[in-house]
Amino acid sequence: MTLFNFAKKPALLIISILFLLTQLQSQNQSEEKVYKVNKLVEIPLTVGGFTLNYIGFGLLRDKPRLDSSQILNLNKNDVWFLDRIALNQTTSQRINAQNISDVAMNIMLAAPVLLLIDKKMRKDWFDLLVLYGETHAITSFIYAYGGAMLTKRKRPYNYYPEVPWDVKLGSGSTDSFFSGHTATTAASSFFMAKVISDYHPELGGKKWLIFAGALIPPAIVGYYRKRALKHFPTDIITGTIVGAACGILVPHFHKIVKRKNENLTVVPYVGGYSGLALSLKF
Repeated sequence: MTLFNFAKKPALLIISILFLLTQLQSQNQSEEKVYKVNKLVEIPLTVGGFTLNYIGFGLLRDKPRLDSSQILNLNKNDVWFLDRIALNQTTSQRINAQNISDVAMNIMLAAPVLLLIDKKMRKDWFDLLVLYGETHAITSFIYAYGGAMLTKRKRPYNYYPEVPWDVKLGSGSTDSFFSGHTATTAASSFFMAKVISDYHPELGGKKWLIFAGALIPPAIVGYYRKRALKHFPTDIITGTIVGAACGILVPHFHKIVKRKNENLTVVPYVGGYSGLALSLKF
């Protein structure tokens, strides 16, 4: 332990006080902010990401479509046994299940507005909005350019004779991998879970209950996407993983790391002289 006494040099004492006040101020500011967002850079990048996604979804609509011979030659036995679950359903609830999945996804898209109920989060609403937009821009980009764009997996409804031919021969019939609805839902729910846990570190181990709860919305949406004959189970699982990863990692990489230096101690010093004493442990 090293001891420095500033009493004999008032100038050093004043400088040290100013230094400590600056450190306390910066510490308070870091406590006020949970995430660091460079708006001048990230807002244009996010807007650019959504623009690319808009173009990407247009390209998906122009993908080559199936013809009748390809559909007639489909065989359930060629599908992996786990995914074959999606091929043993009734078709009567197909439209209803699709509508439910659409509504549930849109509810989760709007759900993060509930974060504003919390005073800590409400004061950072614009930062959270930027991060939320960035999360979905990345999720959609991965789906458009890394999922459906690169694969031609046929949707389950192509295997059902009861499904109308205009549906099977229409656009999107080879966009099964992966589930965009599930990815979007998971991105929203896990974004909320991550933000809540970051703003409330006092939750400790209880935060895992929040992340467990974040699985419920994509599970519901995924179930109805399967019932709608839109996706296989592995499509839904992959979409959940992609969305959850984006929802967690985007806030995580923006999180401000609070450094605690417990080895540095500052105390008043009274003895032969008056001043401040700094002790530094190595």
